Amino acid sequence: MIDSELSKAVRQFLDYVEKERGFSGHTVEAYKRDLMQFEQFLTEKRISLSIDGAMRKQNIRAFMFQLSNNGQRPRSVARKVAALKSFSKFCVRKGLLETNPSKVVATPKLDKPLPVFLTQKQAEEIKPPVENKFEDLRNFAVMEFFYGSGIRLSELHGLNFDSVDLRRETVRVLGKGKKERIVPLTSSAVEALNKYKPFYPGQTTPGSAIFVNKEGNRLSRRQIERIVGKELTGVSMQKKRSPHVLRHSFATHLMDSGADIRAVKELLGHSSLNTTQIYTHISREHLLRVYRQAHPRAEKGQDAEPGKV
Repeated sequence: MIDSELSKAVRQFLDYVEKERGFSGHTVEAYKRDLMQFEQFLTEKRISLSIDGAMRKQNIRAFMFQLSNNGQRPRSVARKVAALKSFSKFCVRKGLLETNPSKVVATPKLDKPLPVFLTQKQAEEIKPPVENKFEDLRNFAVMEFFYGSGIRLSELHGLNFDSVDLRRETVRVLGKGKKERIVPLTSSAVEALNKYKPFYPGQTTPGSAIFVNKEGNRLSRRQIERIVGKELTGVSMQKKRSPHVLRHSFATHLMDSGADIRAVKELLGHSSLNTTQIYTHISREHLLRVYRQAHPRAEKGQDAEPGKV
């Protein structure tokens, strides 16, 4: 980044969202990339990099236009606009801007895709390993923790043995914005952990990472993603095979079984009920599919289930 007035403000903003708002490193990096791209755009157009010169609605709109013209998808453009909107609010709060120029800039409208999830039958096909081997037992425990508690990848990655209360069958996780919550564990997840522990390479002290490699080092997020992808290959033909598929499955199956949406919101750690509403739609679509297949007067052939994998 050029050491301009704009880039100094961006650094302050990134420091603020990381240290005061508790945003994850991944989110902070995404903000940084998007804001750097905006600054590069302004530089190429020879627009002033002062706060007042840069943060104008016509500049933001021109940036959006160029992104769309270059083939960027609406979702990517919307994310970059969201970064600029957050940065604009920060500048106003800090007295760097008198008014927020992004208020009048519309975010591209998006059709929210329905989350991908496993059917309950597919979830039941994720079975314990036949042989008691370290990697197999660990991988199965990873799957059970994801599906049994609906936690995020970052939350599972950070788990230590003192995060789990085996007597109460709960797990304490640190979610988005560094918000802590306690989530129930299924008896299957507890059993999977207990079978994995005797094969753990080292001492299972309270502060030790639960999910580790053969050398006893905490698994990286990418390694966890690969484990889930490999395990889901055995039960799913869907292209998307990420930990979030198991989180979506957890929520969808709870809703299908009649769980209260507010309880599901708390379990998932959502800050807004609007985020959880998507699972209501999925369950409604699932019920329609069951109806179309079972009712003698319903239209046949409409058996595509959103998110079915």
